[in-house]
Amino acid sequence: MLTRMVTRTLVTAALAFGAVLTAASGASANTPDDPYGFNAIRDRTDYFVAPFDPGALVGANAHKPIILSPYGARHKIECRGDGHYVSIHDCVQYDTNGVAHELRLLANPIRPVYVYI
Repeated sequence: MLTRMVTRTLVTAALAFGAVLTAASGASANTPDDPYGFNAIRDRTDYFVAPFDPGALVGANAHKPIILSPYGARHKIECRGDGHYVSIHDCVQYDTNGVAHELRLLANPIRPVYVYI
């Protein structure tokens, strides 16, 4: 009777241990959808220009997207996409308290314009 109870306890412990190992190895074996990081979140503050910044409309920064925000392009802006393989999208700008606010892209045929929400 004692042997049967010990055997049952050992089998239960082995099954529990095996289940834990299987769950742990399965979680770490998942491959990401974006293995090269093309869609990763990146700091894109230098990618934007405020409309009243020097060279924003004509000049050196005329190719950059315009941001309409109370902070201009002075506060941190993060977006997804690398700008080459994946277009830049899902942008946010952080306020003075570190809270992220969405930047919404307006439909504009001439130049991208993002609005702070």
